[in-house]
Amino acid sequence: MLPRIMKPSITLLFREVYGLQTISSLTYALDIGTRTVAGIVLDGQEPNYQIVAGKIAEQEPGAMQDGQIHDITKVARTIRHVTSSLEAKIGRVPQQVAVAAAGRTLKTILGTASLTVSPIEPIDESTIQSLEMQAVLKARESLQSRTGTTAPKKQDWASEYIFVAYSPMVYYLDNEPIGSLLGHRGASIGADVLVTFLPRIVIDSLSASLSAAGLEMGSLTLEPIAAIQTAIPLSMRRLNLALVDIGAGTSDIALTRDGVIFAYGMVSVAGDEITEALCQHYLLDFRQGERLKRQLQRKERLIAENVLGQEIYPKADEVTTLIQPAVEKLASAISQEILRLGSAAPQAVICIGGGSLTPSLREKIASLLGLPTHLVAVRGREALPNVEGYRNTLSGPDCITPIAIAVNAKTANSVFTSVTVNGRALRLLGVSMPTVKDALLAAGIGPREIQGRPGAALTFTLNGEVQVVPGTMGEPGIIRVDGQEVTLDTPIANNANITIDAGQAGAPASLSIRDCIALPEPLTIICQDEKIVVPPDILRNGKSATYEDRIADRDIVSVVPRRRVSDVLQWLQEQGRIESRSMIYYTLNGKACLHMAEVSVWVNNVQVPHDTELEDGDQLEIEMDDTPLTLEQLRRVHGSSLGESTVVFSITIAYNQQPITLAKEPAWAYTRQGQAASPDDIVQDGDEITIAPLEHSDEPGFILSDIFNSPSFTPPVHDQGGTLIIKLNNSPAGFTSPISHGDVIEMYWAANRTK
Repeated sequence: MLPRIMKPSITLLFREVYGLQTISSLTYALDIGTRTVAGIVLDGQEPNYQIVAGKIAEQEPGAMQDGQIHDITKVARTIRHVTSSLEAKIGRVPQQVAVAAAGRTLKTILGTASLTVSPIEPIDESTIQSLEMQAVLKARESLQSRTGTTAPKKQDWASEYIFVAYSPMVYYLDNEPIGSLLGHRGASIGADVLVTFLPRIVIDSLSASLSAAGLEMGSLTLEPIAAIQTAIPLSMRRLNLALVDIGAGTSDIALTRDGVIFAYGMVSVAGDEITEALCQHYLLDFRQGERLKRQLQRKERLIAENVLGQEIYPKADEVTTLIQPAVEKLASAISQEILRLGSAAPQAVICIGGGSLTPSLREKIASLLGLPTHLVAVRGREALPNVEGYRNTLSGPDCITPIAIAVNAKTANSVFTSVTVNGRALRLLGVSMPTVKDALLAAGIGPREIQGRPGAALTFTLNGEVQVVPGTMGEPGIIRVDGQEVTLDTPIANNANITIDAGQAGAPASLSIRDCIALPEPLTIICQDEKIVVPPDILRNGKSATYEDRIADRDIVSVVPRRRVSDVLQWLQEQGRIESRSMIYYTLNGKACLHMAEVSVWVNNVQVPHDTELEDGDQLEIEMDDTPLTLEQLRRVHGSSLGESTVVFSITIAYNQQPITLAKEPAWAYTRQGQAASPDDIVQDGDEITIAPLEHSDEPGFILSDIFNSPSFTPPVHDQGGTLIIKLNNSPAGFTSPISHGDVIEMYWAANRTK
């Protein structure tokens, strides 16, 4: 018998092809997930790749939860198992490993900022960049307040979180939304930007797990970034698309638009929600629940063993109905996060990850987003036509992310870009080619340090209108990369050395009243035979000012010509051309009062009211009423405001058969400076006066002659030679005879009566 010819094993073939001499061309990638660890060894270069080895192993219970490493030892043990299996196939794998952080660890924060700008100059790109950078720093502060961390010192700005990327969402011009600020003019601008950060603890836990397994972190990316860069090529990113990676503990989301990946998000519900529903209903442990779920996804015969050791054989329709509440919860969470991140539904949704195979999930997401069902698609290995090998074992939507991590490590020199900013070493997590601006934001350097701020503007009100005067422009700072002067948009390479010479602030705005308004022409008049030039009325914050006074921020300034008679009279008073005695200040019963002597004005020999507008050359004659003001006149001016009514007692009598009512005013008491005074005393400037009615114990009497003061009194007709007869209640009476209410008085001339 001839000896049997032995075929070489697949392992020996791989070892021959991928020996020590070719290991540098291989990429080892690990997808460290909540339920599994997937390891892939990839060869080739863009655009064609070959998977030369692959292995998927289950995580130990409690190793990870919701995408976060909880037990480093358990995770490291599973990584070692995957690595050993791969080495058994090809002999050796690279020690440096490409890994990805779960999308759940990303922190997406909305940052808002505003700037005051000159309304004279158009808004340029530099100003917009400064606004955006300020918004990113605001998002950083907001992130720290939400997480309850203490704000780090300036030099430790990135000690807890790595800045990943940002995307402008809305711009504002004078508080109104606008699509683009470039070239516009306004007094203020604002922006809302969506900023993404990665906690450093995620990197630390991944690095520690790899180190415990005898490996090193060669590159790091984010799972949604790696997946979207592989599954959605650059040519497709001008479309508004959503990529949803539905894993076990979390569902990662990435959105594209206008050629860029503009937003990332995560919801903490995924495939485990479905498994839990099955476990609760059928009394299964988690592994049996996972087994039943995968059978349902693959349309296999359903069989599981419950915690009582009993085998169950549920029907597919029954299981599908059972999981509907969990499916609706998962679809709702994913749809709401897509709408929150993108502000509207995308044009299409691409689902990957093992959870995307959940029955009816695709249809539910389409319904909630208002999309046709065919625009929500589940993509598997067919989404990666340029990657060959292991199509039988790595074929479904759950293989996209591990392959994408490996491809991403092939296409990028390093996901981390090491740079130095003003002597401080940093590592940037590059979503794309990093720029100087990305490095400065990672270092916590904002626009104030790199751009010379314009001097403070001056805002004031002039004749009722708000005026804004900008300060001088500042001197911009100088940014250099490896000694060469650059801009914020300049791309940077690994190990770039960035230095910044801080900008110089501009000078604040400064001007006088003369600088801000054309001088109105003064008014020239002839007053009391004298030529007088009346200047404009200048007020600053209600007080008299001159043209040389400097304006302060928020001042209220008015500069108006004096044209009305009243304005001219006031100016003449201030200049001492009208005697000050025309105005008397006094206190009456504790209240401060002012008496102004009546001023009569003639313009060109015609008496005019005080609101008359004057013209140049008008002749004014001013006449002041110099009649002294007595205390009695003062009492009559103030009238009833002094307290009691001026009419205290009254009676009605009949005079020549006509009724007449007589009234008596009370007597008044006057004091000046606390001393008794007479009603005829003259009021002087600064007097302290009291006027009050006297109290009467008895009713004051009326006498017959009081009827002469009544406006209803009519004297009897007087015939020459007659005698005046006066009777009171049919009895003779005289002028001083007392009278009372109801009395009858007759008065006539005797000669007329005889006739």
